Amino acid sequence: MLQGLENFWYAVEHSQTLADKPISLRLLDRRYVLFRDASGQPHALVDSCAHRGASLGSGWVEGDCLRCPYHGWSYDSQGRCVRIPADPAGTPIPARARMQSLPIVERHGFLWIFPGDPTRADHTLIPDFPEFGQAGWRTVQGEYRWDANFSRVVEAGLDTSHAPFVHKPFFPNRDDASVEQLEITSTPQLVSTHQRVKPPKRLGLLKYIIKKDRKHSSSTLTCYLPCINRIAIDFNWRGYQYIYFASNIPVSETETLTKWIGIRNFLPYGWADNNSIKNTVDTYEEDKAVVETQPRTPSWVTQGEDLLLASDQLILAYRKALSRACQQEGLPA
Repeated sequence: MLQGLENFWYAVEHSQTLADKPISLRLLDRRYVLFRDASGQPHALVDSCAHRGASLGSGWVEGDCLRCPYHGWSYDSQGRCVRIPADPAGTPIPARARMQSLPIVERHGFLWIFPGDPTRADHTLIPDFPEFGQAGWRTVQGEYRWDANFSRVVEAGLDTSHAPFVHKPFFPNRDDASVEQLEITSTPQLVSTHQRVKPPKRLGLLKYIIKKDRKHSSSTLTCYLPCINRIAIDFNWRGYQYIYFASNIPVSETETLTKWIGIRNFLPYGWADNNSIKNTVDTYEEDKAVVETQPRTPSWVTQGEDLLLASDQLILAYRKALSRACQQEGLPA
């Protein structure tokens, strides 16, 4: 059930990870390869050599071209084969000797590719991340894997009521877990809500920056369709915030790879990074233990099987938005 999801931008790799060697990846059950040319510009191709289908992920970059590790075929940034070493000099290169190229944009610390119709690759639809790279914000990043459909992973980041039960170290308020009425924003590109919540316990870095208990903190939960989570936490103390921006990459229908960036505007020092990463990874491990027990089917397809409540309004809005997106592609929702 991955058809209908091609015409979106996907953040598939951290910018700094792509250096002088190509990277092969899977998205929507198809293989792609990324590389940088001699000037450092990124390029993306369908990762299947026109010769005999080998991956170029273990090949090498030579000037502005990518070389296949199997027989040395050389492809330019548009996917055209420009050299076949086994052919004598002057032998015409067959027109079919090419790999499909994809639109690619480097933005907000990620490399974004568009696997669908290139005429629909509108760069303005790439989600904004205005705080990234700005003075006063410290950045960490990482990745992790899930044996789950990407929609289940996204919904864990849209869930307004699970924290006291899944993330107990920071939210030990099981007996006071009611959710205030939510106001949902829904557009063709995103769903979002802002909520006031019980403040997290002052653990880890929080015990250094927050000197007293507060009545509440707040969070803004957003999904940019189909698979980007943005969780902006305001600790209600001196404007301190932590923002989690995660691309939940649909590797296949039952596998998800999350590439995430976390930024904070407090304790902007290297010594604090490990704790920031640890908190993010601990949260992932707690969510993973539950998410991987759910059905491995797309959530918007099995919508009628779940009993959603008022506290699940944001999840319902997400499912409806994805369903509409599939319908627009002429596919069953």
